[in-house]
Amino acid sequence: MKPNRKFSQKAMLLPLPMAYVRDASLTAHLAFAVCRAGQGNRHQLFQLIRMTYLSYLLWQDGYGDAAYELYCDAEGALEAAAEHAYATGDWSLSDDAIRLTQDIVRIYDEQMSSVCRQHYLQCSAKLDRLLRVEIPNKIGRREARAA
Repeated sequence: MKPNRKFSQKAMLLPLPMAYVRDASLTAHLAFAVCRAGQGNRHQLFQLIRMTYLSYLLWQDGYGDAAYELYCDAEGALEAAAEHAYATGDWSLSDDAIRLTQDIVRIYDEQMSSVCRQHYLQCSAKLDRLLRVEIPNKIGRREARAA
């Protein structure tokens, strides 16, 4: 049976299914709670980073009320948490990272409950493409290793 093209186009304008929204929200909240409690791991921190970037892409599409600086600050705080974790094995979040990530989780919940399927799928696909791109090492790091 061929899918009805008109229905498919109309369906893409509908909000995400509530079960999917609840699952995405639960994933974000659990990852945040575990990392906040200092019991996180690489997977949970990656979930927070992915959620932050997806929220940013949704924000660029007009979903959510946030400032660009919030996303920049959250990215920096989560990057610092990842660097600290890889160096020490401590997958906790700093107070600054907790505050920023808590704001992002709140915005993400609002975005997920209002975004249409089409925009969500486009942003999610864009994020997947961005995460697959291999970013070369910084020149200074390469030169330091060569010496």
